[in-house]
Amino acid sequence: MVSVIVPCYNCESTIDDTMRSLQKQKYKDFEVICVNDGSKDNTLKCLEKWKACENFNVVIVNKENGGVSSARNSGIDVAKGNYITFLDADDEYHEQYIELLVNAVEQQNADAAYCYYDRERNNVMRQQEPKTIVQNQEDAMHDLLFRMAEIAFFCYIYRQDIIQSNHIRFELNAKFGEDREFIWKYISNCNKVCQVDAPLHWYRITENSATNGKSSWSRTDTLLAVKRIEQYMEDRSISFLPLLKDYMFARHMWAVAKKFAVTHNKELFVRLRKEYDVRPCMKRTAKDNNKLVALASRLYLIHPMLFYWIVGLKK
Repeated sequence: MVSVIVPCYNCESTIDDTMRSLQKQKYKDFEVICVNDGSKDNTLKCLEKWKACENFNVVIVNKENGGVSSARNSGIDVAKGNYITFLDADDEYHEQYIELLVNAVEQQNADAAYCYYDRERNNVMRQQEPKTIVQNQEDAMHDLLFRMAEIAFFCYIYRQDIIQSNHIRFELNAKFGEDREFIWKYISNCNKVCQVDAPLHWYRITENSATNGKSSWSRTDTLLAVKRIEQYMEDRSISFLPLLKDYMFARHMWAVAKKFAVTHNKELFVRLRKEYDVRPCMKRTAKDNNKLVALASRLYLIHPMLFYWIVGLKK
């Protein structure tokens, strides 16, 4: 019924915890597709141990290293489930994650269901009996846009037929923003979405994670991804597009500037100002509901280096 796709690269220190969270799922009709993306440590040995477990359907796909988008796409290509969901090799599910999302989709005949994620493991594992809220496309997009700190692409369960019929895949040429592009393209093809009102996905922050890693100019890939999202929605005459255009690019520009500041990369911060018109974005985020985002944006409008030094200092 469900294919859980787990991209794996040099994850020997965390993969066992991730796989245990899958083995403990109360819902049992699922396969785990572990895509070994050219790991150089003992990841493959760990995966083979889990594949040997009885009553635990593990599929291993070995491929040359091509990055997380390539790994996820390879998982989609071999997935047999009616539904697909994604789990990184250092994250964990609540034991009812699959059960609650599948039930929401099945009972409401929805195109997708999603929960929240949390960085605190205890906040996830203690959740019980959350309510389900049925949303139309616009409501689902509103939450996805304005609750970025709670909702991500890996919080969703997707219908295989919608992915395949609309040829939705992860962008291979983007190191950042490819996951958000995937979910926005998917939701652009949905009419009904279910929100399971609880954090059921533990998102682990590690030193080498994409979120927490060093800065590079490839961070601006997320800005290109936003532009591709806008074009995709425009081509499909999605009514939510004006609101997305008003906020999403500006908010991602703020996030890129913040990343360059907190990693003290002045060269990239200055380059961002030269290659992009950052100021209009900061005018928009200066009105953000998040007070820290708004405050930092106002610092930029006073002088960009105020943003750089103060955000960099306070993180």
